Amino acid sequence: MTSPSDAARFGWLTPDVLSIAAGALLAAVAPFERFDYVARGLTASALADDAPSAQVLLVTASPEALRDGLCERSLPGLLERGRARGALLVPPADAFCSGDARAPATGAAPAVRLPPGLLRLSAGEVVGFFPLTSEARAAELGALGVSAAPWVIKKAPQSVPAVSLRDLADGQVPANALAGRVAVVAVGSGGVPPQAVATSALPPAKGVAAVLGGLLDGGRRASAPAWAPALVVLLAGGFVWLARRRYGSLVATTALFLATFALAAGQSALAARVEASLLPLPSTLFGLAIAFAGVMILRGLGVQRAVDRAAELIQRAALFRMQGVHTLRDEEFWPRVARLAEQAHPADLVLVAELPAGSWHLRFWNDRHDGESLVAERRHDVRRPPYSSEQGVPAVRLARRFLTKQDMPAVVVPLIAFGEIEGYVFFCGPVAEATFSREPERAENVGRELALLLRRKRLARTAEAGAGEARAGHTPTDDLVEGARVALDDLQLFGSMLRNAPVGLLYADAFGDVRFVAPEFAKWLRARGVTVPAESASAALPPGSLTLGDVLGATSAGSAEVSLSSVMASDEGIELSVSAPEPAVLSVRPLRRESDGSSWIAGYVAALIPVKQPAPVSGNVRPLAARDATDPLCAFQLGDVVADAVASAARATGRAVRLEPIRGATHALGHRGELAQVLEAFLTDVASRGLPGHGPVVSVREAPQGVQLSILDVGFGLGLPESALQRVLTAPGAAPAGLEPLGRLILAVEDSHGQAELKTNDGWGITLTVTLLRAHPRVGAAVHEGGKPAAQQNVIAIGRANPK
Repeated sequence: MTSPSDAARFGWLTPDVLSIAAGALLAAVAPFERFDYVARGLTASALADDAPSAQVLLVTASPEALRDGLCERSLPGLLERGRARGALLVPPADAFCSGDARAPATGAAPAVRLPPGLLRLSAGEVVGFFPLTSEARAAELGALGVSAAPWVIKKAPQSVPAVSLRDLADGQVPANALAGRVAVVAVGSGGVPPQAVATSALPPAKGVAAVLGGLLDGGRRASAPAWAPALVVLLAGGFVWLARRRYGSLVATTALFLATFALAAGQSALAARVEASLLPLPSTLFGLAIAFAGVMILRGLGVQRAVDRAAELIQRAALFRMQGVHTLRDEEFWPRVARLAEQAHPADLVLVAELPAGSWHLRFWNDRHDGESLVAERRHDVRRPPYSSEQGVPAVRLARRFLTKQDMPAVVVPLIAFGEIEGYVFFCGPVAEATFSREPERAENVGRELALLLRRKRLARTAEAGAGEARAGHTPTDDLVEGARVALDDLQLFGSMLRNAPVGLLYADAFGDVRFVAPEFAKWLRARGVTVPAESASAALPPGSLTLGDVLGATSAGSAEVSLSSVMASDEGIELSVSAPEPAVLSVRPLRRESDGSSWIAGYVAALIPVKQPAPVSGNVRPLAARDATDPLCAFQLGDVVADAVASAARATGRAVRLEPIRGATHALGHRGELAQVLEAFLTDVASRGLPGHGPVVSVREAPQGVQLSILDVGFGLGLPESALQRVLTAPGAAPAGLEPLGRLILAVEDSHGQAELKTNDGWGITLTVTLLRAHPRVGAAVHEGGKPAAQQNVIAIGRANPK
């Protein structure tokens, strides 16, 4: 397995980097040798020099002159008189010019035949010369300046001077035109004007003269070293990668074209000045294409996978995110508007009506029924009563005989936003009529807010439809953008919630950096001397500007480090009491995430809850303890509570606690949670103190006074006489040491409107009897739909009565 250090060391080997390296390697290897050869020849030919050549003279002879022996008779003398460097005889002229004869005197200009394998051709043109080591006339060719040159920046054909052999022999052209030059003797057409002599030469004479002229003028060129194309691909690939990383695909493609243009321009500039400078252009471009494909395609595949994954996550989170009004289907949107209206205005029945765009006729919706079937008025034209007044003005009004139930009135509320009718809401029934007559402004307020809601939905739908037409298609990327927009809306709503919360709220990320803080919390922090940065529009703070340690350090509960470690160690969090500037409770709780059997802290949430000070009381008055709102007075089965308490006491003490068979339904009234807690504590205390074999005996039964709970052998368990226990009945809140569980039980019974008493059983111990109020559940007889009693009159259904 790879160690973390190795992973960090080789972390830069991403697919992008590997593709660029692969492209550089291919360019160095140059797999397209044949195409590279042709490209080098074309490059050398494209850079032909237009300056006139002072090293080469093209001499053409017509076939008739060659057959007459003109070349054989006059060429040696012309070369000697003109002090020429020598002559290169191009086939088939070499057969008529005595190229095999040696010069009679030492130092005479040689006339050398052109060997058949000397020329290097590319695309049908002469581009250079092959090595001369195996040729018999290597010395003579070397004297003419012909040497191995793979590619030559040749002279342009029009820049090589050309004369006719006939003109030289007849003296029409001075013989000194050959001074210091190599005469390339070739077959040409006869009878052409002097300016057309160069073009009259037969191939490959023109190419030989051009290449030889370029070679003698320093135009020798060779292949660049293997590292040169690799370096080019690395630089160009890095340029494209940087453009793709920072600016996107379009800029990266532009960078590729710029790199290709720079490669072509750089090749031309180098080839014109440096000898070993001809790059294998096809292989280099192929390597650059590999690098570009890796940077773009691999990155694009990664982005596409990310888009698909994000779209999947957004789809999975759709059930848990807050949904915009314009994203709901009409079948879901309008019933939800009806439910909202029903919550805002009392009514027996609520109908909402949609006014489609460009129409005057309403479409009705209802949460539970078919809205159209409930309306007796069938025209649904908003220009007519009851939707408008007799003058055609829409206004809130009370309408009768509007529904199919003629006796049910309806309050008609037009939903008007910025002067436009968005729809209608109808509050039906006597309850709605009474509320409207008592509070007419209530219907107006509800109508105004619902109209703004409908307008927002209509405008958002219109904008979304226009954007859809502009896109002319829907892709997964659009889903991702839409999901991100919804997430941003949720985040803005979350920020608005923080800013307008009635209590101080705060959220910190997993690093302890506070990211959201409500104004109330920020005000408290500033009062404690903590610097709080200004919030952004979304109530978000930048990381590091405020830490959770700073918040905890502002309390009076000790150091920040200890408090933060306490928060980390507790799933329920901690609560810290603070006194200044106002008494409050600071509650801090970690937010944990679970995966693969492990959990970690993903963030922290804190709330600053103000604490109201109780009014001062006299010193001789004991204040009543505040009761938990989660344990209200309710009806419950006392037998179930007692059975659970007996089982818990037996497990805690390891001693037998006997429970007599429960007689009756034992429905009692009281605070169940408090009674269960104190009864378990009392039985545990009595059982742990009792003698072996003398554990308490518990019974529950229905009695005329109420539901009774009896606990026998209380005296044996507590080890006290009846007189000492009676004192607890009188003052249960100030029970003597050791009798606190009994005092708490008596207080709980009294809080539940019950009573407790102690009785002596003629030497058989002391019995504690608790009597609670009996709860009477509602009983209704089972009936048929017609209202008649069911056949079995001795069976009754216990439960909630029919509200009707």
